[in-house]
Amino acid sequence: MKYKVGMYGGSFNPLHLGHVNNIIIAANQCEKLYVVLSVTKSKNEISHKERFMWLKNVTNDMENVEVFEIFDNNDSKESYDWEKGAEDIKTYIGQPIDVVFSGDDYQGRNIWEKLYEGSEVVYIPRSNLNISSTQIRQNPYKYFEYLPNVVKKYYTKKVCIVGTESCGKSTLVRNLAKYFNTAYVEEAGRYICDDAGGIDNMQPYHYFEILFKHKQLEKEALANANKVLIIDTDSLITLYYYQLGFEGTSDYDVHFPQIAECISALNNYDLYIFLEPDVEWVQDGTRTYGEDDVRAENNKKLKEILDRNNIQYISVSGDYNQRYETSKNLIEELLI
Repeated sequence: MKYKVGMYGGSFNPLHLGHVNNIIIAANQCEKLYVVLSVTKSKNEISHKERFMWLKNVTNDMENVEVFEIFDNNDSKESYDWEKGAEDIKTYIGQPIDVVFSGDDYQGRNIWEKLYEGSEVVYIPRSNLNISSTQIRQNPYKYFEYLPNVVKKYYTKKVCIVGTESCGKSTLVRNLAKYFNTAYVEEAGRYICDDAGGIDNMQPYHYFEILFKHKQLEKEALANANKVLIIDTDSLITLYYYQLGFEGTSDYDVHFPQIAECISALNNYDLYIFLEPDVEWVQDGTRTYGEDDVRAENNKKLKEILDRNNIQYISVSGDYNQRYETSKNLIEELLI
């Protein structure tokens, strides 16, 4: 190794592949590289815990790299106390810093040379990955390809398609995922229903399984999503079906709504699309509420559940192609 101890720092707001490239280049030249996350009190910064996680994720297999944080009491990067930051870094490292690495956008400003007298300063060209965190913050979807996968998940929009049975949810979810070239989450209830031996054999505890299975499927799909993740139903839809089948007859009547509503509160979906039941009802082997008046009443019940939980949704109706075009336009607006 050319250097014993090296340092590379930044706010990483957000971390991008240019940063990752710099970390790799620096680590290749040091016995020990310290990657420093500088944190201010700015409300415009992404949570420092999120950024720390990203750095740990991309360096966890780099045995000579250590990530740590330093904190500044100022409100922005522009008012950052560079001298205090340098002292905090030196105190943490506790030994001479042989080299400070920086992107070449800092070259000529003489910041590192003043703060780290006695250390060599190496500027890494941005020519291969000429991207900045500022550009990404202004339009993350334009520069999505420059984000590490762990950061992409942070920016991925989540769109949930809801509605009563036989309103085209599953077909629409698949078609939207094809159009946006992304992953989607199927309705977990279908898996559990098959395991239970059919809809008529479902028991209350199966609905707990649906809640947790759906969240697991969502986590797995998010890792492969491209800017947007399309989700078929959510925990409140599971609550709706539970209440249709078991409310007033189950020992879980108190606990199940609480759990379903807590999961819903944690979802933080960016868009709910509510499909009105104005297409033909089709039996797929799992459906039981096909009469028009029953569909209308159940549609009302579902909206009441969503309203009670402060879910803001956009109603979509019309034939299958109208639903597809409307939903597609709504999602494209999210990604501007």
